[in-house]
Amino acid sequence: MIGATERGRFESTAPAVQAIPSKQQALRLLRRRSFSAGYLVQVIDLVVREVVRSQFDEPDEHEAAQVQQRLIRYAANGQPGSTELARAMLDVKHAVNLVRHGNYRVTTVPESGPDTTVSAKQLVELAAEAGRHRVLAAQGGALVVLAEDKDTNTVYRPVSAEQAHDLLGVARGSKEEAIRLHVGAVAVLRPQARMADWSRGDGYEVAVDVVRDEVTAQLWAAGLPETWALWEQGGVRTLCGHCCQPISPGPGTTDEHQAS
Repeated sequence: MIGATERGRFESTAPAVQAIPSKQQALRLLRRRSFSAGYLVQVIDLVVREVVRSQFDEPDEHEAAQVQQRLIRYAANGQPGSTELARAMLDVKHAVNLVRHGNYRVTTVPESGPDTTVSAKQLVELAAEAGRHRVLAAQGGALVVLAEDKDTNTVYRPVSAEQAHDLLGVARGSKEEAIRLHVGAVAVLRPQARMADWSRGDGYEVAVDVVRDEVTAQLWAAGLPETWALWEQGGVRTLCGHCCQPISPGPGTTDEHQAS
């Protein structure tokens, strides 16, 4: 996690971006939206065809504004699907107004892995889909996206292109190290224990997971919850803990392998 001073630098050095005029951007997001009332996609396309002369042309900013005004009238007049359309338009407008920088640092709360980055295009699409009630503005241009289950939220802080590039490099290295640790753990456990096979739905099996530099082996009792006694008393947990010890961490990591 970054400190207060460093965070301030991230926010101040992140350039504002508005590559696509807001009305065009909002219309593109709306046209990509998934609606429970499927006919709304046809409604939007019909309105676009009424405004844009050629079906092969994308609406310019002026035409996109015209489309928006017609869709607002459609929603306000109580037409079929008007409530869902109005909600979608408000979600899109909210996302376009909040995403004002080119790149964002992604941090989960509580932390579940190394920070990574997303572009403005990716974030505005995510924010529009999440909806205005789950996307909150934070200090310095940051966004907080609340999880639906309210267990893990995500914070997006603006960063410069150079910082985004560096963060991606670190995240890529962490992913490669996690893969190496997972492969190593499975290799040493497979001769000694029955490993999890997600295509089967019976029996007791050992599953391996890697979070940051920590390897965890645990019993996955697919259909036999009584086999937990075998894990605790039958020695499987001790065996897994012993087998994981030889897995050496890479540079900059700590040796925190365990059987839970």
